[in-house]
Amino acid sequence: MNQYELIQRYIEHLIKWNKYINLVQNDTLKDVYERHIADCMQINKFLTKEDYIIDVGSGAGLPGVILSISGHGNIILCEKNYKKCIFLHDLKSKLKLDYTVFNGDIFEYQVPEPKLKNAVLVSRAFGSLEKLLSVMEHLSVSRGIFHKGKTYKNEIEETSRLYQFGCEVAPSEVVSDSVILNITEVRRK
Repeated sequence: MNQYELIQRYIEHLIKWNKYINLVQNDTLKDVYERHIADCMQINKFLTKEDYIIDVGSGAGLPGVILSISGHGNIILCEKNYKKCIFLHDLKSKLKLDYTVFNGDIFEYQVPEPKLKNAVLVSRAFGSLEKLLSVMEHLSVSRGIFHKGKTYKNEIEETSRLYQFGCEVAPSEVVSDSVILNITEVRRK
């Protein structure tokens, strides 16, 4: 299957499963491509094929599954909710995608030593910037790519009280008032 077909199949599965498990808000399914797919695809420009991508709070596989469809191979989808993990496993099997699913608390996960050099944490809706940086610190990951909404400046300011970090802010190409944060060099103050 080509990328277009994989995305169509992903959308079909998402709509079908969303009736039984709350994967995404129902009202976002009206414009699922723009709201979810395109929003996730825009972070490809921050990643390389060598990156070991850790999608924290993967849920519906956003952005991890979309990055897999885009051709990334070293991806782990970290999700605490067992039912959502069943969805992610089913999707992997049906679409023949290349990723691993970790069902558990992200603070119980350990990045394999050989992968650490190229590890990057990605998240679309896991939590505050402070929480994401605490995950980066726990995993010893030096890069993070995060979708953030209109309160991102407040989050950066609040988090700056506890952490020192590099932060590139790129406006979202899809969602107005949203940004992509490219975080590097995280150190607790």
